Amino acid sequence: METESITDDMPGETPAVVQNEILSIEVTTRCNSACGHCFVRAGRTKAVDLSPDLAAAIVSEGRGLGYRKLHITGGEPLLWEGLFGLIDVALTLGYESIFINSNGTLITDDAARRMAAYGGILSVSISIQGSEQHHNRVRGSGSYRIALAGLERALAAGLKMYIFTVMDRNLLTELPRFAEFLFTTYPGIKELTLIQLIRVHEDAFDLSDDLLSPEDFIAMVRMAAFLNLYGFRVSILQNPLAVVVSRALSMPWLASVQPLHRNGGIIVMADRTITLAHSTRESFGRYGAGMLRNVIVSSEYQSTAGPDDTKCRQCDYNKLCREHDMTRPSEWYRDMVEGTPYCRRVLQAVSSMIDRSGTI
Repeated sequence: METESITDDMPGETPAVVQNEILSIEVTTRCNSACGHCFVRAGRTKAVDLSPDLAAAIVSEGRGLGYRKLHITGGEPLLWEGLFGLIDVALTLGYESIFINSNGTLITDDAARRMAAYGGILSVSISIQGSEQHHNRVRGSGSYRIALAGLERALAAGLKMYIFTVMDRNLLTELPRFAEFLFTTYPGIKELTLIQLIRVHEDAFDLSDDLLSPEDFIAMVRMAAFLNLYGFRVSILQNPLAVVVSRALSMPWLASVQPLHRNGGIIVMADRTITLAHSTRESFGRYGAGMLRNVIVSSEYQSTAGPDDTKCRQCDYNKLCREHDMTRPSEWYRDMVEGTPYCRRVLQAVSSMIDRSGTI
């Protein structure tokens, strides 16, 4: 489906799948950081912005479909001139929550006050990559202190703040100390969200050595579960495999999460491409009036977003996974090993760690 513009001429009710779902918009690919793991810039030679009018049209169409939660991402959204205007549009339309991803370096006192003025409806995540040394290695010299200064301004203004951290192999040993530092130094932080490092098509750097092996993944889950047990709120973004592992290990302290592939999940990219999630490349066409609804009800979208009935059905761990919303096998680029799905290899490793009377 590669249609520039499709009018909404399909009869019937609004699809129920969008209820309680999030409409995501990538407003720009421009960023003042140059992270080696960034999937936004992978394969893209020039920066792209959505026009403010087009972004407003997407938000309006999403509201008509039933979306009440809006996610604004980039690039760096604070570089996009239409940000505060789009927030105003969304509030006028009746959106109930807005979440913005940022690297924190552009959160000035003025920007913090403007965002805080929207009250509890607006939340912001800042990307901090572990220790100062690790963060600067990934995101650029001096960026750590600038990001923390932005976090401090945001918290002082009363913003609801989350920390996003891309988890690679090098960060594993730092994680407990990093979490303790964040929550004790900045007690206003709502949550530390871990994002498993992945490879993406046409990425600029070969990060294969930094990816989490199945054993590394289990170590991350165990540490995150223990951190929750001791009062530090930690989640693993859109990764229900982590929840499956925590339950199998009788460490049920991770909160349930939404899967990456799910009905109702959708993002419009800065180049107008419509896809399922920010890190994916499956295209359902380019945005035009009425396109969101047409995509959501299409068989192509339903097949991509819905449960897998081939590999998963034949897997020994299918029942356990389905109980925790793990409805599709993990993508091969989790550790770049083709063949047996990553999730199955992770759960096989878990099985070897528990005795024969365990739950698997």
